[in-house]
Amino acid sequence: MKQNINRIESIKPLRGMTMEVRYTGGHVVRVDFSELPKRFAVFADLVKPAFFKRAQVADWGQTLEWPHGEGLDADRIMDMALEQAGRTDTLAFRRWQDRNGLSLTEAANAIGMTRRTASQYRTGVRPVPRTVLLAMRGWEVGGIDSALPDSR
Repeated sequence: MKQNINRIESIKPLRGMTMEVRYTGGHVVRVDFSELPKRFAVFADLVKPAFFKRAQVADWGQTLEWPHGEGLDADRIMDMALEQAGRTDTLAFRRWQDRNGLSLTEAANAIGMTRRTASQYRTGVRPVPRTVLLAMRGWEVGGIDSALPDSR
């Protein structure tokens, strides 16, 4: 399986604990990190503005890191941005693809679409229609092919 690599190109701290994150594919998202210190003690220092602004892109764009080693991978940051934007459809597509270890081509073939459309669903460029979300569930339960009548 070809891994889906979502690399961070650059970051820009904004107001409060919000950051603009630019990905190599051209996607730009805004992420609010203010919940992290509340949920995970390791991120406690992020509440200090000077510390928060010291974030850096690490591991060739695969990670966002702060000075004491606190970090998040690029895919988790994208998931956070999608969650905060209410894009549960895109999250469902991404998680289905990752859970089943499917490349974009394999995901597209599994539910009958082009690779380009699958890519647009994964990145949130296009909303994922309910019919596609249902097809994903059907594929996981027993495979789309097993649900279709035999055409012989």
